[in-house]
Amino acid sequence: MGVVNVSPHSFYNPHSDLPSALRTAERMVNEGALWLDIGAEATNPSVDMAVSLSPQQEIDRVVPLISAIRERWTVGISVDTSQPAVMRAAVDAGADMINDQRALRLEGALDTVVALQTPVCLMHWFHPRREPDSCRQDVLLTQIKRDLYETVSRCELAGVMRDRILIDPGFGQGHYGKSAKENFYLLAHLAEFAELELPILTGLSRKSLIGHALGAPPSERLFGSIAADTLAAWHGSSMIRTHDVKATMEAMRVVSCVKTYCSYK
Repeated sequence: MGVVNVSPHSFYNPHSDLPSALRTAERMVNEGALWLDIGAEATNPSVDMAVSLSPQQEIDRVVPLISAIRERWTVGISVDTSQPAVMRAAVDAGADMINDQRALRLEGALDTVVALQTPVCLMHWFHPRREPDSCRQDVLLTQIKRDLYETVSRCELAGVMRDRILIDPGFGQGHYGKSAKENFYLLAHLAEFAELELPILTGLSRKSLIGHALGAPPSERLFGSIAADTLAAWHGSSMIRTHDVKATMEAMRVVSCVKTYCSYK
């Protein structure tokens, strides 16, 4: 899943106009991306989440790009949003999936997804925000699994079909409420999320936890990101969200080969 951010505040490879975003989308499609994740709201640690975009501002950013992508390619399109109005507009424009970092918690979001019957990715995000390293790591893992289980159950009870749900453990620091150490612990134990029996999406690409390990800015985190994504795929991630499609696709081919040969007796 290639990431195309149409926000000037994104921490890596931001786009502020349609032509540049479309060029990135074209490159990612040519490099083999099966999905493109289109988002207008930056959520990196430098952004004040209390000052969010209006739904109309999000729509103005994502809908023209989604429409242009749908006209040109058959790639899957995901819209990264928590706003019900944006979800509806994006699906009308051609989006195939909703990727909600707030897991359908905003008023009207859950009802909107039920009405649209669109696949949805539910990300774990602590509500309210927690203090990183405030509990043992094994306790944290158990809590995140429990939170996701409860989130999925809430959505199913409302009418979201289980076969249209993906889960995301919510890798990240800052607003995500997890320290670098806790993120690496989650990555090492990602296989435990198989207990929920749902596809797993992971987003590790160039994030601050990679910078913590390397002591490098986002522009110099490619190789660290590939290492993290490879581990995620090995431990059960079904969809890798990345800024670097070609390199990640090559790594995933190697993972696929190893998994294939591991299955031989």
